[in-house]
Amino acid sequence: MEDFWLQAVGLGLIFQGALIIWVGGFPLSLRGALPSAEKDSPEAFGIFWIEQYRLIGFTLTLLGLGLFMLSLLG
Repeated sequence: MEDFWLQAVGLGLIFQGALIIWVGGFPLSLRGALPSAEKDSPEAFGIFWIEQYRLIGFTLTLLGLGLFMLSLLG
């Protein structure tokens, strides 16, 4: 029964993370191509928060994949 819950939570995390990546895009910091802006400007604030959003989506997707794979091993 615990395998079912690991699969359900894993697929849910994959789905939510994929939606965030679909909307926000792939994290630019992982590509090494982060845009620059003047320090303490509204543009820098926007770049920071959009990048955080992208990284959250990427992390959720990886955690979901990990949980799903763990459920298949058990």
